[in-house]
Amino acid sequence: MVSLASILWIIKRIVAVGVLICIILTPTYLAVVNGREKYDAMRVRFGSWIFGWSIIGWLFALFISAKK
Repeated sequence: MVSLASILWIIKRIVAVGVLICIILTPTYLAVVNGREKYDAMRVRFGSWIFGWSIIGWLFALFISAKK
């Protein structure tokens, strides 16, 4: 029988993965919303996915996507 503690553990992990995915996709979303060209949006997406594991790469992608 599944206990309440194990159900809450599973829900907590699902929410954590969802938040992580939202954080990773934020620079790309901002690039599209700000009307960046296709090349710039692809550059932001590439930088966010490849260098997103480091906070410096993610911040760089966020900077490129948010600047006007």
